[in-house]
Amino acid sequence: MYKKPNIAIIEDNEDLRDELKFFLGANGYRVWESSSAELFWRQLHAEPTDIVLIDVGLPGEDGYGIVQHLSKLGRYGLIMLTARGSQNDKLLGLQSGADLYLIKPINFSKLIEQINVLWQRLLANNVMSSNDLSETSGDLKIESDFQLDRANYQVNIVGQSAIALTPIEFSLMSKLLENQGLVQSKQDLCDYLWMDDKEVELHRVDVVLSRLRAKFRSHGVKLPIRSIFGKGIVYKPKR
Repeated sequence: MYKKPNIAIIEDNEDLRDELKFFLGANGYRVWESSSAELFWRQLHAEPTDIVLIDVGLPGEDGYGIVQHLSKLGRYGLIMLTARGSQNDKLLGLQSGADLYLIKPINFSKLIEQINVLWQRLLANNVMSSNDLSETSGDLKIESDFQLDRANYQVNIVGQSAIALTPIEFSLMSKLLENQGLVQSKQDLCDYLWMDDKEVELHRVDVVLSRLRAKFRSHGVKLPIRSIFGKGIVYKPKR
C-alpha cells in the first residue's frame, strides 16, 4: 500500500475549507490549509506538500496566479476547485498549469478518486526516475543541446537555465520521447495521463502540449512535436 500524499488546501470559504480538511483527514491524508495566497506562501516551505487544492476566487492573489507560480516549480500536483465553470475559465486554469480543474459543488468522493489518480501518476514518475538513476545517469537525451532530467522534473538546456515541468507535462514529454516517430492518439495519451478517467476531454492533451511549447519557446527552443490532424501527436526529432 503506497503512502498517501500530503495535501494543502487554499480556500477562503471557511465552511468548505473545514469540510475538506475533515473529509480528507478522515480518509488518511495529512492536510494543512490556508485562507489566502499570502498565508499559503508563508507556510509552504515549512509544511510537507505533494498536492495542492486551489480555489480561484481568493483575496489578494487569485488561484490562477498561484497555479502559474507552482507550475514553474514543477514539484506539485495541482487541482483547482472553483465555481467558475465556463469553458474559458477551465482553459485558463489548465493553461496556467493545473493538472485538474473541478467545478463546485465538489463531490468529495470524486475528489478522492481524482487525488488518487494524480498521486499514482506522481509516484509512477518517481519510481521511473529511481529505476533510471540506478541503471543510467537518469537523463533522457532529446536533442544535442537539451535533456529531460527525470530526477528533477526538468529539462536541462546547454547554456541556459533548466525548464521545470509539472507532473502532467513531464509525463506527456516522457511518453512521446519513449515512442519517438510513432503517432500517439489523443485518446491513448488521455488514458495514460489521466488513467482512464472517462470524463477527461481530449482537448486536455492539446492544452498540456501548448504549455510545453510555450515553456520551450520562452527559452528559444522549438520542440520537435507535431500534431497530425485526425491521428494524434508525434515526437519527431531532426535527423
